[in-house]
Amino acid sequence: MAENNKQKGNPEDPLNLTAKREEFLDNFFKRGAHFTTELLGEIDSLRKKVSNLSEENASLQIHLASDDAIKDLLTKIEKLEEEKHKLRTRMKDADNENRNYIDRYAVVEAELDAMANLYVASFQLHSTLAPEGVLSVLDQMLMQFVGAASFAIFLRQPGDGEDLLIPVHAFHCNDVKGTTVSWNEGLIGESAATQVNYVGDPSIRREGDQPLACIPMVLGNETVGVIVIYELLEQKEKFVEIDYELFKLLALHSASAIIGAGLFSQTGGIAASLNEYKRL
Repeated sequence: MAENNKQKGNPEDPLNLTAKREEFLDNFFKRGAHFTTELLGEIDSLRKKVSNLSEENASLQIHLASDDAIKDLLTKIEKLEEEKHKLRTRMKDADNENRNYIDRYAVVEAELDAMANLYVASFQLHSTLAPEGVLSVLDQMLMQFVGAASFAIFLRQPGDGEDLLIPVHAFHCNDVKGTTVSWNEGLIGESAATQVNYVGDPSIRREGDQPLACIPMVLGNETVGVIVIYELLEQKEKFVEIDYELFKLLALHSASAIIGAGLFSQTGGIAASLNEYKRL
């Protein structure tokens, strides 16, 4: 027993190496255990940080993916806006082109209507050989095609020294009946002498019985008479392009129709009229 104690030695004995070694090992392992504990704690802390960083990274990846999706969506929206703008431009161009077609169609339709009116007017003027029939056709043309509310037809008559213009037909202007107009007098006489149409502006107020329009009826180089318009229908505000074309037609065809009807009336019918050609 004493021998064992002697071998173990006194730990406080500075010459007892075994005790010193055991003490060193004991302190070393304690420090190692403490260091290991701290290291494990730090490792655990690092693991938590790595886990948090992984979560943050995943969140950032989701966010970045979301940003990319938003960017893609914005890009698509921008492209759609461009396509919409192009479509609107094309629709606007198509609408303008459609309007042009409509306008052109309206112009063509108006021209066809005008041509039809001119044809009907020309045909109707030469469809009768009776003077009263010619005057009736002129009535209808002036009222329906021109829109005249009051008018008169003056024919040329020889007078003492100078020719006169005598009203042979008046529509809603009875004051004209029984009057005469000297050649080259006033608007009516000047129009007959110069063979030039006079067309006034309906919106301008006129004095007295001043006519609104004077259309000389000319056959060859001779003035047969004058169509005088005093007033237009209430719904007609002004003369339009087709009216001027009708005036040209009236200036020529009404003169020949009036002369033809007058000659036919004098000869006494178709047979007598045809006999006149035998004398040629």
